[in-house]
Amino acid sequence: MVPDSTIEEIRSRVDLGELVSSYGVNVRHAGSGLMACCPFHNEKTPSFNINTNRGFYHCFGCGESGDAFTFVMKMEGATFMEAVKKLAERVGVKIEEAKEDPAAGRRKRLFALMAQLAQFYHRCLDEMREAQLAREYLAKRDLGKEAQEAFLIGYAPAGAKVMFEWARRNGYAPEEMEAAGVLKLPDPDRPGDEGYHRFGGRLMFTIRDKNGRVVAFSGRQLVENKRSGKYVNSPVTEIFKKSEILFGFDRAAGNIARSPHREVIVCEGQIDCIRLHISGFPVAVASQGTAFTEEHVKMLSRVADSALLVFDDDAAGHKASIASAGMLLAAGMPVRVVRLPDGDDPDSFLRSKGADAFKKLLENAESIIPFQCRVERAKETNPNSIDALARITSAVLKTISRCPNAVLKAGMIGEASKILGVPALALNEELGKVHVEAKRPRPAAPRQQPVEPPPELDPDDEEARYAELERQLADEENGGARIAGRDAAKVLPPPTLEMEFLEFLLANENDAALAAFVADFAPDAVLSHDFAKKFVHAWRNGPESGEDTLDNIAASLDGEEMKWFGEIVSSGGKSLSSDLSTADLAKEYARRLWCTWCLRKRGSLDASDDDDEAVIERMRLSSAINRLKTARWPEAERIIADFKSNLQPNTQGA
Repeated sequence: MVPDSTIEEIRSRVDLGELVSSYGVNVRHAGSGLMACCPFHNEKTPSFNINTNRGFYHCFGCGESGDAFTFVMKMEGATFMEAVKKLAERVGVKIEEAKEDPAAGRRKRLFALMAQLAQFYHRCLDEMREAQLAREYLAKRDLGKEAQEAFLIGYAPAGAKVMFEWARRNGYAPEEMEAAGVLKLPDPDRPGDEGYHRFGGRLMFTIRDKNGRVVAFSGRQLVENKRSGKYVNSPVTEIFKKSEILFGFDRAAGNIARSPHREVIVCEGQIDCIRLHISGFPVAVASQGTAFTEEHVKMLSRVADSALLVFDDDAAGHKASIASAGMLLAAGMPVRVVRLPDGDDPDSFLRSKGADAFKKLLENAESIIPFQCRVERAKETNPNSIDALARITSAVLKTISRCPNAVLKAGMIGEASKILGVPALALNEELGKVHVEAKRPRPAAPRQQPVEPPPELDPDDEEARYAELERQLADEENGGARIAGRDAAKVLPPPTLEMEFLEFLLANENDAALAAFVADFAPDAVLSHDFAKKFVHAWRNGPESGEDTLDNIAASLDGEEMKWFGEIVSSGGKSLSSDLSTADLAKEYARRLWCTWCLRKRGSLDASDDDDEAVIERMRLSSAINRLKTARWPEAERIIADFKSNLQPNTQGA
């Protein structure tokens, strides 16, 4: 806490006119005050009034107003305390800091370690002979010295010994290197174990938080190894949480706030983001290999008024664009989508066609509603049919319903009306139903015989798919002999729900709390597919083995499993866009997995069996399915615990 007297002293010492001018705003005298063209919206006639005597500004054009602290917060996307510290340093006021607690001390050490390590990796890129492949890769991608230095690109030497020696020379304990997510310490129970360098032999991209502090790394593979991921990212640490970091935000925030329309460009990859910055588009940010989160939106809403999405032009990219747009719209931000031709990404497009061509793409970007209409129509076999129109309209209205801005919402309704050929009045009526449905409380669990669960909880008719494949294999290979379901499972991929669950785990590797939750609530029995069981075991054992999580998982797979594993890795968590926290998402997956387990269990019972025990068991499972759909977590946990207690010990997972 900073005393009010200190805040007032800082405010009284700041010359608001000079402060505004320092951000490149052309300020001129007008009567007893100062005027300027507003930095928060695009205007030609000055309407931004600065009262230096009162230390207050107000724009008569857009209504923005505040004091010096508000101005810095708005221009830099800073918190109040960050603005206080910045202005205190500017005017020479000393802020008495509270006594540092042990946790703060640990974080301070980690920040220092990561900053020095980033410089070390950067020097290795320039000086080490073994970094030649990294230098060649950067040359091929046309990322020269200027970009390498600006974004602190580096190279991580192979092996753990050199990193332990670096830590010793710089005064860091091995345990601190492990806490930073860089090293795995040697296992005393494994003779000859020298530890493990998470990023050894990789090209390194430095990840900073919004204040510009190094908090993590992303290492790119230089020699293809199908048993290892193309990218390996830092795990969650005391100073790094993926859902709260946007790559490039520390450099882009001020540029976004000072840009004419305060518009941010959101892309997917680090190299794409770097290319945009060095090509004259310094308002670009990228997520850290995870879905866009609510925290990301909060960060952007402090400096941006609108967003441009530049994601891959494929099904996963389309899904991520629509999900991200919904979250941005919920913050009142208009969203447009940039379409890149011929399978290009921002990096390849800018290198081949140049900045002017990309600027035209930005100018011609389409609103999220035309984009979503086109995507939804492409999913339909007959997009002009009445039922297809109903599905498309429903999906689009769900997106529009997230926006709280009445004017923006009306504009999107108008767009949808023109494209879909549906009167705006009818769309508004249906939109009202979407709102009512969203606000309607969940019904209490019924006491009578429950209804069948909704389609999203159905396990993709897995049994029917297996049965059909078994029949075909039997006819073709065994002359009518039936093949066991486990053989079919080697050909058919896991159900969609289980694939999404594995994506969720990979996006949260080395999360100890999540690992404990999974061990308790996702035993083998709840998973229907052998690949999913293998994946979960390897994911949980990766940190303990001292190996990279991706390597650890890949080492346990073979055949078709490697293809499914590749799909999960390449998805980058795009299907996971959600407003929920990691803990709440884990609970939601546990709920849905157990619900499908109950469905499978009920389906295995003979429907014609009128034995009292069979009838009671079918009713118990049906009731559990319905309750799992609607219950809050404490009740869902009790339902799950009841079923877990009846599982055989060898089916409860590792």
